[in-house]
Amino acid sequence: MSGLPDTADARAIAPVADPHDGLEALLARPLADEDLDRATAALAAPIERRSAERTSLLVVRAGGELLAVRSVDTALVAPPGHVHRVPHRSGAVFRGIANHDGEILLCMALEAALGLPPPTGPRPRASLVVVGATRDRWAFEVDEVVGVVDVPASAMRAPPVTVAVARNGCIATLARLEHGEASVLDAGALAAIFRGAVG
Repeated sequence: MSGLPDTADARAIAPVADPHDGLEALLARPLADEDLDRATAALAAPIERRSAERTSLLVVRAGGELLAVRSVDTALVAPPGHVHRVPHRSGAVFRGIANHDGEILLCMALEAALGLPPPTGPRPRASLVVVGATRDRWAFEVDEVVGVVDVPASAMRAPPVTVAVARNGCIATLARLEHGEASVLDAGALAAIFRGAVG
């Protein structure tokens, strides 16, 4: 007898392979030419083009729908404040004015502007969203701010004509998100409705 273990025993007492060996082998493997070409093209692309391939959105809920505003069109998000009605001016779309850190904001009803059902009760998670440039700012209350997401161009599509018409021409695109599909608002078209409501 040689004293050496038989094959079965040798397998049983063989040292366990280091799990890092597999990871190192995976990372050390050569990249395919297609992978290298794709990565090189992405890094070589101008920053402007790379930015254009993704859109940052502020996603909210209002009127029972998932809506979004481009982050570049959003001035600020704040807690809702008291809205003071303006005699002979306030109406379905123009709610009145509110003071936020010394700035007088024109407060609008987003649901009325888009043809959505108005809120029927308190909004415990409400926020005030302000869109537009310094001299053309508009504020509206939403039921909830979902968050800010970065959406690739491949997740955006044109809205059906029926949707665009139903929302008074204020839907620029539809964005596919993990929360569902959001209607991305056209800030310019929305501002035009707001200006018309103020008169």
